[in-house]
Amino acid sequence: MPVGLKLVIVLLYISSPVFIVHRSSDQSRKRSLLIAFWSVVFLVNLGPEWQRYSSIREGVEVAGLATVLQWFVALVALKLLLPRLLDKNRKLAFVVSIIATMFLASEIYILVSYLYLESNYPDTYGAFYLANLADLSIWQRLGLSGMIKYIILGKWPMLLFPSALLISVSFYERQKHILELREQKQVAELRALKGQLNPHFIFNTLNNIYALALCRSEQTATAVERLSGILDYVLHNAHDKSVLLDKEIQMINDYIALEKLRFGDRVNVSFKHNVDGLTAVAPLLFLTLVENAFKHGVSQELKQSKIDIILNADREKVCFSISNSKPKVFKSTESSPSIGLKNMMKQLELLYPVRHSLQIQETENNYSVDLTIQWDDGSR
Repeated sequence: MPVGLKLVIVLLYISSPVFIVHRSSDQSRKRSLLIAFWSVVFLVNLGPEWQRYSSIREGVEVAGLATVLQWFVALVALKLLLPRLLDKNRKLAFVVSIIATMFLASEIYILVSYLYLESNYPDTYGAFYLANLADLSIWQRLGLSGMIKYIILGKWPMLLFPSALLISVSFYERQKHILELREQKQVAELRALKGQLNPHFIFNTLNNIYALALCRSEQTATAVERLSGILDYVLHNAHDKSVLLDKEIQMINDYIALEKLRFGDRVNVSFKHNVDGLTAVAPLLFLTLVENAFKHGVSQELKQSKIDIILNADREKVCFSISNSKPKVFKSTESSPSIGLKNMMKQLELLYPVRHSLQIQETENNYSVDLTIQWDDGSR
């Protein structure tokens, strides 16, 4: 069997696991694709000048030499230089190292050509090169003279093109993997944030029902029914990416009804909404603001307090505004936003990073929040 063919077979066998960035159940498919890739590279190296070879053996050895050196450059680039230099943003060192690797491969190519191919195939391979390089010594051919341009222009593009293709594929796979990890991290963070929000809400609501039960209120059963509707919403929708605004509005109405059962005539709530029925938003996004309005605007007020809520949505944006009156004597132990409000802000940063506006205004008698979310083409 020709030496070149043996090299190609060995190359195809050992290269199959080399460029697998992320091992998975489809490893055999990736192995097959890599074998096919290097087979095509070998045929490309064999194809353009096959007619000038004296035998199949000569063609296989010449093309096999080029393929093995191309594989060597790709191996060094992807397994050594890419993770150790380019991934660490050492771009200049990566470029210099690639050039050094290609220069080394070029020198090996010239040495094998001079010492083996030209002497074994003098009438074909040797005659083709000696016609142009007969007057040059081996040192001159190796680039230690003006022939360096021959190496750069003649050898480097041939040695580099498979590596360039594989580096591009590897970069795409790495970026795809990074995006998947970021998405998984975002989902995990959102679930953690909602996990903090939901118990907080349930605890407050159960306290409301407990207060009604202590008073033996006839409205206790109604409160339990309202709570059942809210819990059903939380259990089935809290971890969804988005829900229709109609469902969010119904959940807010249930919450308001529960709070009105607790505070009775002490609170006057106005909730106006005008939304497109197909508009969707992240679940439980507005509940924190409604909770805060009751917590800070009603629970400490001995007389009647007021809460105004307006929700408007169209094809461009959704606007949620809420304002509550402040007690004459308002005692706050919080020097920074509450846990629930911090969670909501974090959710906004994760879900709508550059498409939301949150404005908080506080006066002596009033506290108001305006939240606007702009839609993009794929968010509705």
